[in-house]
Amino acid sequence: MFTESDQNIIEQVTQAMIWQIDHTKKQIESLNKAIKKIGDIETLKVKGTLLKTYAKQIDEKMDYIILPDYRNNTEITIYLDSKKSPIENAEVYFHQYKRDKRGLDTIQYNLKKAKLTLQTQLDRQKSFNSNDLQQANTIKQKLIDEGAIKMQVLHSYKTPEPAHPRRFYTTDNVLVEVGKNSVQNDHLTLTAKKDYYWMHVNDLAGSHVVIHSTNPSEQTLLEAASLTAYYSKGRGLKWVPVDVVKVSQLHKPKGAKPGLVLFTGKADTLTVYPDAEMAQRLAEKN
Repeated sequence: MFTESDQNIIEQVTQAMIWQIDHTKKQIESLNKAIKKIGDIETLKVKGTLLKTYAKQIDEKMDYIILPDYRNNTEITIYLDSKKSPIENAEVYFHQYKRDKRGLDTIQYNLKKAKLTLQTQLDRQKSFNSNDLQQANTIKQKLIDEGAIKMQVLHSYKTPEPAHPRRFYTTDNVLVEVGKNSVQNDHLTLTAKKDYYWMHVNDLAGSHVVIHSTNPSEQTLLEAASLTAYYSKGRGLKWVPVDVVKVSQLHKPKGAKPGLVLFTGKADTLTVYPDAEMAQRLAEKN
């Protein structure tokens, strides 16, 4: 016979598994949409190749040109920037191809990972025995570790960790976390993986931002930088400079106040617009 507390644990585990599976399914749906949005990247490479091949035959004043597609017996229309030479237009197509390929590779990697995660979650749900309290407690701890169950207070002998930071998923479905206060900024930055990317506005107060990727695409970097600008004192400005470094470059001076960290080496700087609409669109939906 279970006590009311035991029943609460079983119910909590049951609901958390349902929420977690639904959340993962939404991630997979989002990733599949992102793949469709990118479309046929190989055509970009073909256009760049054709422009280089036929460069001497192209009138630089033209807005578009129709060339034979070497992949088949059809023709392909290639739009041009008349302010650029054919070779420069070719480089634009090659650059877009490389950028979209990086994004597509990231999405496909995350999609494969999400599908494996979903299968694990479904297997766990299927094997769950609601009459087995020991199993329920074991699964509960795993769900806590995975963030599916939020605990208000951790073990009494530990300092409670702050509530999780703001969470966003970029168009490439890369997780970006944004600290809510100085204490949380410290926790977010000092516990992040060393090969992840970190952002902060240049010479302004703002949130610490961690990109959960070792090789983020250009699009992810720009979207994360915009989030960094938005959650800073630069929110009301038109353009905000944002510093980008690896987490491994960061260190906290001894005795420094919460939220203060320093970095060594060179930082890249992205100047972006603090986009409120984008922040709302990318925010994790609970």
